[in-house]
Amino acid sequence: MARLYACALFLALLFATAPAFAARQIYWKEVEVLPGEDAARVKTNLKGLLRYETKRAKWGKGKDVQLYARVTEFAWERSDDVLRIHVTVVARIAGGESARSRIRIGGHPRERKKLMRQALSIVASGLVTRLAAMARERP
Repeated sequence: MARLYACALFLALLFATAPAFAARQIYWKEVEVLPGEDAARVKTNLKGLLRYETKRAKWGKGKDVQLYARVTEFAWERSDDVLRIHVTVVARIAGGESARSRIRIGGHPRERKKLMRQALSIVASGLVTRLAAMARERP
């Protein structure tokens, strides 16, 4: 029993004093949004969602990564009792490849903010997942 405690204590001290390895830093250098009535709200929501998804993704080891995103399409369409949103975002790794994510979903007209957040969340998740996969493949 004493050996077990000694082993546990040794492992605890080993991991507590082990040097911290520098994690790969991921930066969203710029997020561009087309000018329009919802531009400020879209930019704020998209930045927050991209940061959140970036923390959750596995980026692998290597050099720091700078990312850029640009909203190329953001449009509302209303027909009868349905409000549809079209969102397309292109993101790229600095000096590397790019990824595009687009979605078109609909909902009740009274839930405009919720619908926008949901669409941006889906787009951000898809973009970050693809960019992380590309970053892991890079040397």
